[in-house]
Amino acid sequence: MRRQSHGVVVTGLGPITSIGSGVERFWEGILEGRSGARTVEYDWIHGHPFKSRVGAPVADPDPASFGLAGRDAQLLDPTSRFALAAAAMAIEDAGLRTSVADEKNRELRVEGVDPDRAGVIVGTGIGGLCTLEKSHRAWVLGQPMTGALRYSLPMLIPNALPAQVAIRYGFRGESKAVVTACASGTMALGDAYRLIRDGELDLAIAGGVEKTLSDVDGYGLLGFDLLKTLSTRNDDPERASRPFDAERDGFVLGEGAGLLVLEREEHARARGARILARVAGYASTCDAHSMMQMEPSGDQMVRVMEQALASAEVSRGDVGYVNAHGTSTRLNDVQEAKALHRVFGAHVWDVLVNSTKSMTGHAIGAAGGIEAIATVLTLARGVVHRCVNLDNPDPECDLALPRENRLARPAAALSNSFAFGGHNATLVLRAA
Repeated sequence: MRRQSHGVVVTGLGPITSIGSGVERFWEGILEGRSGARTVEYDWIHGHPFKSRVGAPVADPDPASFGLAGRDAQLLDPTSRFALAAAAMAIEDAGLRTSVADEKNRELRVEGVDPDRAGVIVGTGIGGLCTLEKSHRAWVLGQPMTGALRYSLPMLIPNALPAQVAIRYGFRGESKAVVTACASGTMALGDAYRLIRDGELDLAIAGGVEKTLSDVDGYGLLGFDLLKTLSTRNDDPERASRPFDAERDGFVLGEGAGLLVLEREEHARARGARILARVAGYASTCDAHSMMQMEPSGDQMVRVMEQALASAEVSRGDVGYVNAHGTSTRLNDVQEAKALHRVFGAHVWDVLVNSTKSMTGHAIGAAGGIEAIATVLTLARGVVHRCVNLDNPDPECDLALPRENRLARPAAALSNSFAFGGHNATLVLRAA
């Protein structure tokens, strides 16, 4: 017997990005076309032959912003601090009130929410890279008792992110990490959507978190640099991320967090919540082709978008906007553009397409969450942001790519994510 299907809505947003943190600061950066990219100047980059010296780092949030003292915050990897800060933002933005459940352990309860029916689903590409690097370096240097962090193992594991948020708010529903590289944030949102749609949860905090650039030893940048996926436009960092432009030469490594509050519609309405958008559908597929190379036919990109639309019962004609994965790499942008043509046919010219990565850089596991927030705000506020740094559009990426911010009220939008390993995910959002 098929379960009752519940409407799923977005009621809160928590962005922490290189162009601004908090809803208004982030949206202001979007409308300005602000670039978060700059020349990387961390100690670890000097004296080493990095080809790319461009990144879009994000400063650690103030522990007070999510209710922890400095000492308590030091027992958390920076990714967990990002997760807690973004969750606090999203909960406040959703109009949810908290009260103290355990003052000693700084644990809260969210008023009006059944903790057994509230969950946390967080996507991340790597997890606690900073802690891993710091403790491993101490071990290699023979300083395990003085340099390695006592709690390094529970600090670095990817599931620490959702676990810390669940502990903080006492959420006892499904809590887990989704680790699928650049698709992690979107897949986390998709899993949360399904749990609420199927009646397992009333509410979930979901999205993506990553800290891969301003880490301890620079392995995040080094790893991608060795793979030759990064832009080497070192003399002009703010213009290095240029999705769909003919002169693009790789992505700009970013980081940050994008967490959303998703709710069962009846639950949100019963508490008088402001509804920002609806999550209408979701799908995921796998190329099953290569850890690094995209499957050349693009069939699975097409299939994931078509399945997401079918799950949402949304026609192609209803879609007026796509927040593309749009990494600014040579192959990805062309493949995605071709897939969009196959999905939308002649209607593709009525679909505005952009990539938020042109400003934020590519935040890996956090990208899907950040871009879902941008998509929700686009639907809620009626503005599609321009494609920043699109000076010379690539003829092979022949899409409706806005060169200026456009006033638009699309009925529905897609947010795409494609990842190393061939993980594909598409979220379908509808206007509230």
